[in-house]
Amino acid sequence: MKRNMLFGLAALAAVTAAGCANAHGVWFAPRLDKTQLVLGEGPKDNAYDPKAVTKLQGYDAEWGKVAVESVNGGDHITIVPAENVAVVAVEFDYGYWSNGNDGKWHNASMDQVEGSTVGTHAVKYGVSYFKSVKAVKPVEGLPFQIVPMTDPTTLKVGDPLVVQLLHDGKPMPDTNIIPDVVNHHTVFAKTDAEGKAALKVANGGVNVIGVELTYNYDKPTAKATRDKVFASLSFVTVPPEED
Repeated sequence: MKRNMLFGLAALAAVTAAGCANAHGVWFAPRLDKTQLVLGEGPKDNAYDPKAVTKLQGYDAEWGKVAVESVNGGDHITIVPAENVAVVAVEFDYGYWSNGNDGKWHNASMDQVEGSTVGTHAVKYGVSYFKSVKAVKPVEGLPFQIVPMTDPTTLKVGDPLVVQLLHDGKPMPDTNIIPDVVNHHTVFAKTDAEGKAALKVANGGVNVIGVELTYNYDKPTAKATRDKVFASLSFVTVPPEED
């Protein structure tokens, strides 16, 4: 990825909300009694190369780093978080996607797709809360992230939740975010001058809040014309009390 262009502070003004429905993100969710890294949007749950996971870091309740064991599932990964893991952050390089003469998008750079005029390099970031933390905070070293202002693991469906969108630790104002990637991924909410948005917990189960950002290169390369970033915040609501 053209990190010197996309992640430099000077590039921030060139990053804009994509505002489209094709907003694939990554988050952790229970699958077949395991904890799987999901790549998807809405009902989609896509296969992927486990090598796309370029960073995986766990944190305990006080934000001390904890190693996270990953298991290669062939077309996905699962993780085995230790008992003290409260939060897991992931970086996912989805590679190049280019349009072709056949009207389809191909998982290849532009120089490998005949007639391609638009090429995308896609990188995704995810922060998943598994257990309660002593205090919420941004994840160290994650360039794009959605930070909850309240510990989301303590909330129930319908509870208010304010989140803040950050790039390199600085707020991103006037940007569209997706309050519910799982069930309403075409509905948006806009951040305020402080990069914050007041939402409500949407689901009695897995909740995923996301943002997709696009950066068009000033000078397209042979491989791509733009970068796309998707950042997500995910958590599971408090289960209801048994009767």
